[in-house]
Amino acid sequence: ISKHGKRRYMSESRKLQKTGGSTLIVSLPKKWITENKLKAGSEVRLTEQPNSTIIIDHNQTNLRKKISVVKCNDEESQHLFRDLIGVYLAGGTEIKVTGNPRLTVKERKTIRKFSASVIGLEIIEEEATQAILTDMSNPGALPFRTAIKRLYKIVSAMYNDSILILEGSEDLAADVVDRDKEADKLQWFIERQFNMMLENSNLSRQLEASAFEGVVYSNVARYLERIADHACRLAEIGYVAGLIPGRKMLPLAKDAGDIMKEAMKSFINSDPRKATVIIDKGKKTMQKAQTYFENKYKKEMEHPLEFSIAMDAIMRTIAYSTDISEATINYSAKKENR
Repeated sequence: ISKHGKRRYMSESRKLQKTGGSTLIVSLPKKWITENKLKAGSEVRLTEQPNSTIIIDHNQTNLRKKISVVKCNDEESQHLFRDLIGVYLAGGTEIKVTGNPRLTVKERKTIRKFSASVIGLEIIEEEATQAILTDMSNPGALPFRTAIKRLYKIVSAMYNDSILILEGSEDLAADVVDRDKEADKLQWFIERQFNMMLENSNLSRQLEASAFEGVVYSNVARYLERIADHACRLAEIGYVAGLIPGRKMLPLAKDAGDIMKEAMKSFINSDPRKATVIIDKGKKTMQKAQTYFENKYKKEMEHPLEFSIAMDAIMRTIAYSTDISEATINYSAKKENR
């Protein structure tokens, strides 16, 4: 412990020693042995990580139980929902929600809404004064790569349907907005898995990713979730925006969708060259969209608000797609330098 009260974590080098015919051994630091109350005969777990390092863990529990308490104070329901999401993202495996002194009907509805909005946490106990939610999921059941592919399929379908609304299919709007809940659910799950992995290094192997890869997947999931939000905005006003005279908005929207598709393809395949091409294409398409928006907005037009929202959604989709391509380049560079 330093003089400022912060713990100083050990980092040192040790040489391998040969014993017997061909066995190599390394001794463990005495300070670490003492702090963790280990002795001769104690069992430790050696876990090889995706980046070829090895974690030595004296705790045999794969996933330590993390209990959190959320106290209700008759506040706005969205405040309680945000508190519960915060605990979920932090990796809470059991959440106890307590009333003041009892849980109100509104609070119970919010707790049920939260349970339905996330992956894994289920209500196992509900009384007058408290409700308990427990994590029923298996952390390794949905690795980052699988989860990000599922998220992309949802977001891509949402965005493609928002283009159909621009073309006149007004009845799809409510469905696009409704699917945003599924996108949020997966994005929260990916971020939660990453946060849990930082606290429990054994999860790296189950999730088939290193801590650095967890950062990249978490960022890409966030970019996709933002695109989903803009697909919702486009869907909500798309029918009216599609009535605006002019032939450039629809092709720009389709170009943005193609850029997202190619960006995700380069990410999944770890193709930095393709990602670089997509970034260049994204910049050119963004410039075309900005020029069109500025020129169109200077003139008197019908539905100016819907036009602004639609063009903003299209341009932000392009921007987040190029962010995915940049993440691909950084990720690939890190893999090559291992």
